[in-house]
Amino acid sequence: MTGSIQEEGVNADMEEKKNAKYYLTYVPVFIVLVIIFKFIYLDNGLSKIFNILVPILTGIFLAMILNPLMKAFRKVFRFKLAAIILAYATFISFIVMVVFIITPQIARSITALIRDLPRLIAGIENFFQNPPDSFDFLETEEIYAYYQSIIPEIVTRTTLLINTLANKTIASAIHVVYALIDFIIAIVISVYLLWDKETFKKLYQKVIYSFFEKETSNQIIKLASELNQNVIRFITGKIIDSTIIAFIAYVGIRYIIQAEYPLILALIIGIFNMIPYFGPLIGGVPAVIITILVDPGKGLWMTLFILVLQQFDGLILGPKILGIQLNLKPVWIISAIIIGGGLYGAAGMFFATPIAALIKTIMNNYMEYKLKHEEFDFIKKENET
Repeated sequence: MTGSIQEEGVNADMEEKKNAKYYLTYVPVFIVLVIIFKFIYLDNGLSKIFNILVPILTGIFLAMILNPLMKAFRKVFRFKLAAIILAYATFISFIVMVVFIITPQIARSITALIRDLPRLIAGIENFFQNPPDSFDFLETEEIYAYYQSIIPEIVTRTTLLINTLANKTIASAIHVVYALIDFIIAIVISVYLLWDKETFKKLYQKVIYSFFEKETSNQIIKLASELNQNVIRFITGKIIDSTIIAFIAYVGIRYIIQAEYPLILALIIGIFNMIPYFGPLIGGVPAVIITILVDPGKGLWMTLFILVLQQFDGLILGPKILGIQLNLKPVWIISAIIIGGGLYGAAGMFFATPIAALIKTIMNNYMEYKLKHEEFDFIKKENET
């Protein structure tokens, strides 16, 4: 009996040592691959390859985010086809609703802005010449002199920009067509992935087991599953976060600032909030422009509101919600977003958080093993003395 127990203990110890070896290997290899990819990505050849793979990668991403929705419909409907159709109908309906609600409002606002530009410039000049009492703290004469010196350049650059955009209309239309084709291809790929996901899962496992040893393959599959769950949790957390930010934006714009189009502006801010940390700031730009167009006097208050909202989401709400979903501290989320954005821009910012959660899982498993088998003996000897 005692011998079997000791043998089981030895086997468990050997198993944990193997796991520790894998974790110790994966982290440095992963970091090296990220660095190599960063430097190689600077080459135009890899950028072209990445552009070619965009529809495939987008299809995989769509399949990942729609899989939970399909599972939910599958619990209600017996047939897989019905669940897939309902999942895509829900997704496409949401996209169409957003496009048809927001795009016309933005187009009308831009048209009105161009039409009313002379009137707005006259209003700005009048503001500096006859400032309201609440702006007495500003050195309006100096600001007006500076404004007068730069306004010709602003008008020239604005005119040049409008002419450039007009000349590139055809090229932009072609790019839109290409993007639409890529999106349709991505949808088709994602449908196949969802329909045959069990087949693809078995194929993926066969490939892994054919190239690696059993224990290594188990660890790779485990890490891939963890990454998939992290991405799903991250997207769920961002949807919750963006919904809360959109609601706060609506209340603030309608009842505090009392600006026009509160629903549209809040939707814009909420959608752009899917971009981590800087999302509300980016989404706030059209909100500020539209507010200045309608009521220039409220433009400053809208700007201040957007800045406060961005800080609240980036430092408090976003890290808190994502931390709950991914079991990460806010400081690690903010750090991951900064590093990911510095390496890969917007895409790096978006995927930095789930990747950070995966790295945390690997490191935790490795540290638990080290503390259990090395530090524990050291602490035990200290306690005995």
